[in-house]
Amino acid sequence: MSSDPCRVADVTLAAAVRTHADAVFIEPESGSDGGYLITLERQSAALVSVPIDAPLGEAVIARLAYLADIDLAASHATSAVLPVRSGTRDADVVITVRPGASLRADLMVMPKARPRSGPIDVVEPRADDTIGQYRVLEFLGEGGMGTVYQVEHVALGRTYALKVLRARVVERDDTAAQGFLREARTAARVRHPNIVDVFDFGHMPDGRPYFVMELLEGESLADRVERGALPPAEVVTIARQIAMALAAAHDRGVIHADVTPSNILITSTEPLHVKLVDFGLAQLAGEGATDDVPEFVLGTPAYISPEQLRGLPATDRSDQYGLGAVLFELLTGKPPFQHKDLRTLCMMHIGAPVPPVESPHGPLPPKLADAITTCLQKTPQARFPGMRALLGALDEIERITDRRGWRRWLSS
Repeated sequence: MSSDPCRVADVTLAAAVRTHADAVFIEPESGSDGGYLITLERQSAALVSVPIDAPLGEAVIARLAYLADIDLAASHATSAVLPVRSGTRDADVVITVRPGASLRADLMVMPKARPRSGPIDVVEPRADDTIGQYRVLEFLGEGGMGTVYQVEHVALGRTYALKVLRARVVERDDTAAQGFLREARTAARVRHPNIVDVFDFGHMPDGRPYFVMELLEGESLADRVERGALPPAEVVTIARQIAMALAAAHDRGVIHADVTPSNILITSTEPLHVKLVDFGLAQLAGEGATDDVPEFVLGTPAYISPEQLRGLPATDRSDQYGLGAVLFELLTGKPPFQHKDLRTLCMMHIGAPVPPVESPHGPLPPKLADAITTCLQKTPQARFPGMRALLGALDEIERITDRRGWRRWLSS
């Protein structure tokens, strides 16, 4: 492998197009001290992985950012489209640079887009229909962004959940739909016990993207909190698990952008275990607030950060705000801000003071209310420096409560 980053970047782009790869990842090698990997994938399977040293890896990413006119100093993931021709094949390569704990880049290879006119001719899947390698078993449910089916892998006989983007999402913005698939594919590489596993991706015959994930048993936190506020000890346990999941995602430059009770599933109660879902849909839901279809753009406005409402890109501290709103609701039984008028609700996120954090179960553990209030500050700079700083605060809360016997008192 050449040590010239310009040459390596050019070869990587050409190889991605010539081999009909659909994704390239340039990232630190797991378990390696200072090494990087360039991995070409097709249909989620690795075609080739080439190790390079870290300085060269970062220089290659810098070269790709230069070619795509991407700002390396941005505090959030930034994407741009670079037209690439190799041999007789043309493709658009979407280059995304992610500024997590280490610099990373992913490249999604898209065939030249064909203009689409009119609405999508949608045929919703039915039982026994085949989608890619999966046979549809039954309809499971739908939300504002996607529809979920239980499916079975034809060859392996294993059951999964398949989520397909709703037609109105694709009709509104083809680019946003591709952005969903891009973010979902990248998030799928963040392996963590508190993040749902995603195994496969594809497109329906009508062009709508879908992804296949593990089939989870249990209920969402949204369903759970409808029965009333949770005991503080349970909330601290949930807070630590979701904060650890988000920290792992942020380390890889992946932002969720829509942390809500509906996107957190309780998979077991003894011991209490939760999983975070819908990374790709979250990024799509957060793209650009408009007055035309606010229920679509915002998705779940009770938890969205002030900066997202102002049209700024979501960052790791936006996820922190969403988590703070979720924890507030779990403790008190209601979100921090509520109003039947959407515009008024958005303005409350931007300007209203954070309400007191009070639990119907009695006094809270020391400093827990302060931690949640910090997450809910109006400006990102006033929140915790990062998700691992919040984890440190949660660890301190547990140490204090154990030392003072708060857990024993609460359970008596």
